Amino acid sequence: MTYHQRTSSRGFTLIEVMVVIVVVAIVTSLIMMNFGGIDQRKAMQAREIFIMNVQRIARESNDQSLVLALNVQPATDVNPFRYLVVEYHSAKTEANTVVNQSSWTEYSAFKIQPLPENVSFQIQSTDYQYDKAQNLTLLDAKAPQLIWLGNGEVKPVRIQFYYSQQPIGPEIEIDHLGKINEI
Repeated sequence: MTYHQRTSSRGFTLIEVMVVIVVVAIVTSLIMMNFGGIDQRKAMQAREIFIMNVQRIARESNDQSLVLALNVQPATDVNPFRYLVVEYHSAKTEANTVVNQSSWTEYSAFKIQPLPENVSFQIQSTDYQYDKAQNLTLLDAKAPQLIWLGNGEVKPVRIQFYYSQQPIGPEIEIDHLGKINEI
């Protein structure tokens, strides 16, 4: 009489269970780390698009001899942080009287550019002497901080992008000749 011993495997071995747990943990951690990474990449892409837009605005201002400026609109409950280009119209003369109402109007060739959620930037004017400036309305506190003067010159600024109030990327510096540098 021969007995056949049946060896049947029921369930998983401890090693198999441990391997599955480790693999699931690694995949989960990679997924969780990429959630923030995707937003960070969107913020960096928005920064690069901004630099390309600034170059486009500078060319447009110079080619058309227009005084253009960047108008920044902070984030609200309804709209994200966004920016648009405005055009300067100097004071008009009517019947030998000068109307002192210089105005900025939206420049139709450039659409409003929204930034991704939690992305913003801050513009800081750099010190520059305007000894020979004749139009002080472009330099007063009410004027936009970033202005292209139509002759290739720019009101110099430094721009820092932020993602969730944390700086991302190096500062962008635009000098008085319109050259863009990353510091």
